[in-house]
Amino acid sequence: MALHVGGAVTGNLYGPAVRSWIAFEHPAGGRVHAYAKLRVAQNAAWAVGPAVGGFMAGYSYPLMFAATAASSAACLAFLYAFVPAAPAARSETGFAWAGSLAAARDPRFLELGLLSLALACSMSQLVAPMSVHATAHGGLTETEVGFLFAVNGAIVVLFQKSATRAVARYALTRAAALGCVFYLAGWSWIGFARGWWALAAGMAVVTAGEIVVSPSLEALAANLAPDARKGRYLGFHGLAQSFGQALGPLLGGLGLQHFTGRWTPAPWLAAGALAGLAGWGFSRLGRRLDDAEQGLVLQEAA
Repeated sequence: MALHVGGAVTGNLYGPAVRSWIAFEHPAGGRVHAYAKLRVAQNAAWAVGPAVGGFMAGYSYPLMFAATAASSAACLAFLYAFVPAAPAARSETGFAWAGSLAAARDPRFLELGLLSLALACSMSQLVAPMSVHATAHGGLTETEVGFLFAVNGAIVVLFQKSATRAVARYALTRAAALGCVFYLAGWSWIGFARGWWALAAGMAVVTAGEIVVSPSLEALAANLAPDARKGRYLGFHGLAQSFGQALGPLLGGLGLQHFTGRWTPAPWLAAGALAGLAGWGFSRLGRRLDDAEQGLVLQEAA
């Protein structure tokens, strides 16, 4: 448990750092495309990793974790050797908890953080709760679950760029709300699905929500963060998402434990409803944002 918590804390330093780096290196109009490229790169590995991990788990769990550690070490070496620090980031003052939580005093950014937390709770059903549901109630083996996750990664790699190009013409909050609708539909379907193909269809719908909402949400956070405090604001946004990612599997596990015995789809309908509620919130937030914050003006210029 201690190793897991420590790994999660240190591993999650990467997310806010890379999102801040992109925000400093790319103008507002190009951020949604930059974040989309990041997701393609991450999901190229995600498409392969679960399948390989599934085979390794059947042979040796220690080997699976050792290979994960080796890939992380290779990433560390690459970052130090080839990726320069964003010069603008150095203008921010040193770390302080009060400064890092300053974004909470910005009403619109606080609302964005709370909505992102709620959506992260729903999105985080993808790994642990989904794995348990697929094996316990969907009739899948561990290896088949690995291939199920490979569907997620493959769809992102193949369609992220074209999907981002399609939604970039719309306001970022509208794109985020659309992604939430896909999550609502996908989780609801998965609650009733049985067998690999049915679950894969639900995974495809959920992944459609992911490729629409994820880069839009990251670009929206970067656009709302003031230039002098982007690192702090995006760190706060990442913290809100991390709370959601931590809370989601806990709630999903409790739902699987206490409600599936009564009605199997119940936890998944709840996860879908939470995404739908977040989508409604993004639509409300969009009414208080201007075109530049929504990415419309600069995207058209680009």
